[in-house]
Order: sequence, then structure tokens, then C-alpha cells
Amino acid sequence: MKEGSNREYPRPRSDYSTVTTERITAMLPESRASRPSRRLFLRAGAATAAATALGAVVRPGTDLGALAAPTFGSPAYDAALKASGGVKGLFQSPHVDASIAAGDAVNHLLLLQLKNWLNAFQFAYQMDPKDLHTLVATYASANVLNYDDTIWEKYKLGEKYGITDPTTGKPAVRNVFLPSRFGPDAPKDPAAPNNHYQDTGIAVLQERGALFLSCNNSLNGHAAAAVADKRAPAGMEAADVAADIQAHLIPGATLVPAVVGEVSRAMATGYSLVFIPVFKL
Repeated sequence: MKEGSNREYPRPRSDYSTVTTERITAMLPESRASRPSRRLFLRAGAATAAATALGAVVRPGTDLGALAAPTFGSPAYDAALKASGGVKGLFQSPHVDASIAAGDAVNHLLLLQLKNWLNAFQFAYQMDPKDLHTLVATYASANVLNYDDTIWEKYKLGEKYGITDPTTGKPAVRNVFLPSRFGPDAPKDPAAPNNHYQDTGIAVLQERGALFLSCNNSLNGHAAAAVADKRAPAGMEAADVAADIQAHLIPGATLVPAVVGEVSRAMATGYSLVFIPVFKL
């Protein structure tokens, strides 16, 4: 476990029953944490119930304490929340179907908007890229943007969510949103065709500083669905599938307990929300 990566989060699964007011208070800005209220105590009880309801399905008799707990957060995310100065954008989407084929690639509206946001501030407003802080918060079906090729193939995500790989014309068995659209030799001249700054591949947007957050609540839902509709290999339970997905996030992605909570945390530190609706491009 990376140093400091879990310090602000309740432990998942085996410790969800011990969500406390103190833990919730620790996640609030200092100005509010010093003023606990009756509403906060009521929320603690609600959080406990919700966490229990959203926990992974496990086989009867499983020793929950023996299950490996996922690592939430990361040093990069800690730094992003503490960033000062510049401009902060938080891009949120629950919809994988806000996507469309573009040549040999598949574009998602969130990735297009993120690319446009970065270009606007870098070139139109003449800001230093180092002063542009971006977080991507996916959940529900859009959380599959954070899963690597192994998961896309093993659990037939292209078939499940209707994502076609333009290079094969068949349901995607790889994360079609991840790779660069134009390759490592794309020109850095913003006026050139197919240049680096027009690339909507997740890997390129990460190079430009975007940090992708993966929702563990949604991940658990995907795991349960894979078992229920028999896309998971025989004998796997939802907890097994969840652990498999957690181990196969795209490079650089940060697992968080619940994106809905992280949106509030990020906005409390100055990030402005850019919500991506579902509609075809």
C-alpha cells in the first residue's frame, strides 16, 4: 500500500459497519469539521446503511476480514486536492453511451470536452499547462473507461454496453477509449492536422495532467452484473470479479469509494463541475 493513500477513507467491506461521525468529519473541510451537528450524526447512520447496501456480494461463510481491501486514493489525488492557483476542472459522467465512432477510434463526449477545455485555457487564454488541474470522475456505465483491456475482454464489456471496435466491426474486447488516436509521433504544432492537442485518447489526456477517478461502488455493481448475466467465468463470485477489476484499472487511475462523494470533496477545494449528459454527438 502506498504511503498515505488510505488516510481519509473508511476501509471497505469488512469495516463498512464502522462508518462513524468522526470519519465523516475527517473528510469535511476544516471549517465545517470543527462544527459537528445533529444533521451530521444522522448522515453517519445513513452512510452506514448505504455502505452496507452497496457492498460486494460474497459467497456465504466468507471471512470478510480475509478479503484484501482495495487501496483508495493516491498521492497524485492528494496533490490534486491540495493544488493551489490556476484553474480546476472536474469532469463527471455516468454514461458510456455518450460516445461515437471516429475513424479507427471511439470518442466519448467527456474526453472531447476535456480536450477542448485544456486547449481553450492553454491556447486561447494563454495559461501555463502546469496551472491547469483536471479530474475525471466516472461512475455507473462510464466507469468502464477506467478498466484495462483484460477486463474488457474477460467480461465482454463491448457486448454488454454496445461499444463496437471500429477496427474490427465487432463488440470491443479492448478499452477503445484508452490509446492515443494519432500515435506518439503526432505533431506538437497545434495548427497541424491530427496533432497532439486534438488527441482524445485517455493516455494522452493523462499525459496532459488529467487524473482519472474510478468509482468503487459502480465497480461492485459491474462485478455483480457480470456474475448475474453469466459473463464472469464459472465459479467466480461478485467479490472475486470486483477484486479482478480493481487489479486491472488503466495505468494511472485512482480508485475511490464513491465518485458522488469525491465530486463534493473536489468542489470543496475549488474544482468547478463540468457534467457530461447523455446524448449522441
